Amino acid sequence: MVDFHTYPVLVREMVEGSEEMLRATRDVFQCGNNLQPLEVFHLQMDAGGVDTAVILPIACKRARGVDVFTNAQIADLVRRSGRFVGFASVDPAVKGAAQQLEKDVKQHGLKGVHLLPAMQDFDPHSKEAYEVYEAARAVNTPILFETGMSWAPDVPLEPGRPIHFERVIRDFRDLPIVLAHLGWPWVAEAVALGLKYDNVYLDTSALYHDHPIEFGRFVFNHLIPKTVIERSLRDRVLMGSGYPRMEIKHAIEMLEGAGLNPDAVDAISGENARRLLDL
Repeated sequence: MVDFHTYPVLVREMVEGSEEMLRATRDVFQCGNNLQPLEVFHLQMDAGGVDTAVILPIACKRARGVDVFTNAQIADLVRRSGRFVGFASVDPAVKGAAQQLEKDVKQHGLKGVHLLPAMQDFDPHSKEAYEVYEAARAVNTPILFETGMSWAPDVPLEPGRPIHFERVIRDFRDLPIVLAHLGWPWVAEAVALGLKYDNVYLDTSALYHDHPIEFGRFVFNHLIPKTVIERSLRDRVLMGSGYPRMEIKHAIEMLEGAGLNPDAVDAISGENARRLLDL
């Protein structure tokens, strides 16, 4: 299985001893949990039966004062672990972002691009942002856009509405675009985009407001009919936890408890991610 959406913000070997990284974890990412050895991350994966986790940086130094990991740090952690796939992040509003993305992907072997317009405070339709998307296409990497709700302080909700990304999706029809968090609470918008555009993927790292199994049932049986996933989107939904926002095992419980058929669960929990990332 593959967890498509995790953050290494609690990994002691990467954060401890760095005032900047502690500030990134505590103040920017807003995570107050105790730091843990890298092995605890592996144990979290083991508890959920997950073999591989995608780890994500956030290039938000201009907007938030500090990056939540650099691309080089993510690459270093991938080398330390052997169980991680690293994504890159750049700030489109910083000069040279597109060139930096191409350089870092090629140099570090990173497999995707992580962008958060609301948190990074950039316009996803700007000329500079489009240059980054062109660079992602040039190096053949998907883009993971953060959509839906964000717990980060001072980050507005409205820019995370999935429908705001439709123009980008339409203009880059040959570029895989992943909408994070199922777009929750705008799940129907995210699903509609997935149904209309075959370059759209959804990850399940929804920030649940209840028990994960109950929340999964609510999403896949009330917000949308589960048959939409089983019959139309099962090849373009990716399991994600948002760890450490959610324990990895809870992401599995949410998916398995939603009542989806076993073939859909198998595809969502690993097959789709491995195909998308060519693992």
